[in-house]
Amino acid sequence: MNMKKWRILVADSHTIIRIGLLQLVSENFVSEELIEARSANETLLAIRANPSLDLIIIGTNLGQLDELIGKIRELSTKVRILVFAKNLHYPHAISYLIAGTNGFLTQNASAEEITKAVVKVLGNERYLCLELLEAMAQETFLNNVHRRKISPHKNKTDTPSSLNDKLSKRQKEIVDYLIKGESVSAIAIHLNIKISTVGTHKSIVFEKLGVKNVLELVEMYYGDLVV
Repeated sequence: MNMKKWRILVADSHTIIRIGLLQLVSENFVSEELIEARSANETLLAIRANPSLDLIIIGTNLGQLDELIGKIRELSTKVRILVFAKNLHYPHAISYLIAGTNGFLTQNASAEEITKAVVKVLGNERYLCLELLEAMAQETFLNNVHRRKISPHKNKTDTPSSLNDKLSKRQKEIVDYLIKGESVSAIAIHLNIKISTVGTHKSIVFEKLGVKNVLELVEMYYGDLVV
């Protein structure tokens, strides 16, 4: 049986991330070439030197990534691009997709999810991590809410009183970030606490309020603001 041999470039300024991704790829895919790049310039040079690349796994620490993706697309319209982001920042993720990315993952992804994403992208499919899919659904929901002319007189960053009575100060802070579409990892950075701590608070909030996901939380929050 003939197995496709892939040409893959891993571009990230952090050595440990490059090593980890290269190791993962080498263990799960038959590769004709595995190349690494440490900067935006090295990435573009590698693409010029290897015009038949199949996939670029690219970190978000290489500068203005949407601009870099645009330059990559000028050099090759066929190479697949999988972004491997430190955390989810919704506007940036969308700009990467618009610039020409085929997939988006965060560093919270397990080895199994990374492998699944690479398989999908190499198969000419798009891969979006669950965090981004939830953020996109939430953004759609919020846009629909605003079209219904929710009260403009309340500060949307203040949690409604019915939620205030049930939540601690820290939990209210986390709710405020969740309804803005922030990921667990991003909230941990904002509040300078561990990701696991945010996850624990999030689970407690959901249990206290009787919601199953962020979309239900947003619906409850904005429902209290309807006039």
